[in-house]
Amino acid sequence: MNALQTLSLLLHLLAAASVRCWSFGALSPVPTPGPSIGPRLGPSIGPSLGSSLGPLSEDAAPQPSDAGNPDNHTLLIRQLIVGTLLPPQVPPANWPPVPAIVTPGTPTNCRCVPAGSCPNPVPLPPNDGSGQIDIRIVNSGGVPPVATTAAPLSCNFGLVVCCQAGNYQCGLRFPPPAGSALASPGQASFGAYPWQVALLTTSEVYLGGGALITAQHVVTAAHKVYNLALSTFKVRLGEWDAASITEPIPAQDVFISNVYVNPAFNPNNLQNNVAILKLATPVSLTSRSTIGTICLPTTSFVGQRCFVAGWGKNDFGATGAYQAIMRQVDVPLIPNANCQTALQSTRLGPSFVLNPTSFICAGGEAGKDACTGDGGSPLVCTSNGVWFVVGLVAWGIGCGQANVPGVYVNVGTYLPWIQTTLTL
Repeated sequence: MNALQTLSLLLHLLAAASVRCWSFGALSPVPTPGPSIGPRLGPSIGPSLGSSLGPLSEDAAPQPSDAGNPDNHTLLIRQLIVGTLLPPQVPPANWPPVPAIVTPGTPTNCRCVPAGSCPNPVPLPPNDGSGQIDIRIVNSGGVPPVATTAAPLSCNFGLVVCCQAGNYQCGLRFPPPAGSALASPGQASFGAYPWQVALLTTSEVYLGGGALITAQHVVTAAHKVYNLALSTFKVRLGEWDAASITEPIPAQDVFISNVYVNPAFNPNNLQNNVAILKLATPVSLTSRSTIGTICLPTTSFVGQRCFVAGWGKNDFGATGAYQAIMRQVDVPLIPNANCQTALQSTRLGPSFVLNPTSFICAGGEAGKDACTGDGGSPLVCTSNGVWFVVGLVAWGIGCGQANVPGVYVNVGTYLPWIQTTLTL
């Protein structure tokens, strides 16, 4: 054997020895791959899977530079599945942020309404499960993904989802849901005035009315609230029968965080008689057909028949009684000049001057009027199926007398102040 053959044999023996040392050294043999792990965790996943992997060292953890390596992702997935058996894996500080998962959206102008009462519905897009499924995703950053859309609207009380084009629409009302009690003559139908608010003391004593104009604001007459402490009263929304708690859609009580009284309010003559109540928490405008907002006026409704509703007395003085079930009455809006003339024929006398900035008038028909206890309740008019709060019950001479109209806060005058107050 020459020198070259001897050198070749020595190299071969050294290589064989190296293989044997590597195979039987301190490191464990590569484990046999286990069963395939799908996105759903089944009962077959157990301690045997964790023990087959052995401990994961820092070197085994995927790094940013090899985040696309499928082997590294497999190790991470298995570690998270049997996380109680293996030490947690902390991603490096410079790990790139994981973007939010953007899921398909749904129409935003959706609300719950009685079946068959959805005008001009917009079909919902195909339901791909967004916001409803339990997403089983393991990402290389260890940060759970965030879905950017909320779960679809879900309706209770036997209502159905109604979606329409555009933004949320104020001033809409819907027929009573199935199972509602029938209204007697003079009574409002259940849910007919979803913006109607009852002002109550915290001991449930009725104070007056108001109108919901945003999810967190009520407009009412200042004379009902200007001298009340915040802790002494609240509002009730979605009420109909104040003597019952078995209505098909329950009412909702909300406390008040702030009262904003018009700074020019005069409690002696009730001029500038308007206030805004800010609710402690916003109310849902979509989950019940019996709670919704009324639109602020954009035009004059003089000459039109409008409606006022509430739980006030059915007659003036000692003979009148407060009503358990909401009542409604239709009244004509009359020009201020005619109203002033009519009021001058009462005990106010010929020198009485009606302030057209503060007030508008409606009624003057025998037996049809707002009355004691209705203060702050909205006078509402409709245009093309949309309802507007035109006035707030303020004062009158008696109730329901022929040729004696009722006097209401002129809401349109105070739109700039109202809009400013809503931002506070």
